[in-house]
Amino acid sequence: MQRVFYTGTNFDEVKRLCGDRVLAPYFCMGFTMLSVDTGDGFESVNEGDAIVLEDDGALRVEKQG
Repeated sequence: MQRVFYTGTNFDEVKRLCGDRVLAPYFCMGFTMLSVDTGDGFESVNEGDAIVLEDDGALRVEKQG
């Protein structure tokens, strides 16, 4: 298992983890978000959320708080 916390400024690190299953970040009301294809559709990732790559290749998002 690998985990990356999205900080809003580490898209390259997220891209290395997710490959082509991540959409480029977009800016909204002073912060950034991005979307990750978890296999069950796209899920939004906010600053502070963790993106987890499971050993079987599945992606999931752990929401902050």
